[in-house]
Amino acid sequence: MSIGQTIKALRTRRGLKQAELAERAGITQPAISMLEAERQGSVRSDTLIKLADALGVRVADLFAEDVPPVPPPPKTPLTDEPEDRFDKRFAAARDFASAEALRDQVGAEFDALSKYIKRLKAEGVEESDFPLRLARARLEKATHRTYAITTRAEDLARNRQAPDTVAEYAPRIAEAEAFWASVVEGEARKTRRDAG
Repeated sequence: MSIGQTIKALRTRRGLKQAELAERAGITQPAISMLEAERQGSVRSDTLIKLADALGVRVADLFAEDVPPVPPPPKTPLTDEPEDRFDKRFAAARDFASAEALRDQVGAEFDALSKYIKRLKAEGVEESDFPLRLARARLEKATHRTYAITTRAEDLARNRQAPDTVAEYAPRIAEAEAFWASVVEGEARKTRRDAG
């Protein structure tokens, strides 16, 4: 793999446009374009240092034989659906069975995203790389939607007032996240105490 191909692979893996990389590196976008298209002869060492810093790699990594490809993300149409459209679907779940069915669909997407994140990490994708950051953001969205629809199903089953948007469940989502964070922290403290 040429240096231009490596720069392009690293740039796209991080979700950067040429102009964004150019800004980060303090060089021009046409210079990035020429490098990637291999229309530039030699590259100055200070330019290589700037590019490596902007990409978060060592200069030697720019000369790597290959940058491993990132596996494609799972299809998650409910997680990726715009908030207003998902809220219409959410509000249409007017009984326990339909809310449970929606929860199962979003839950399957949550599971697929969780497995995808594990796969990315196993393949050496860095925490700062765009595909992993994007997958984590999508997982958080799926988590919130799963919790909201699960809570809506419980509200409907108990004949309680059931809000019609995910946002209306936000305070309850925050409470649940805080509760589970404290449970995990408590378990970690207990494990450290038992090991010490």
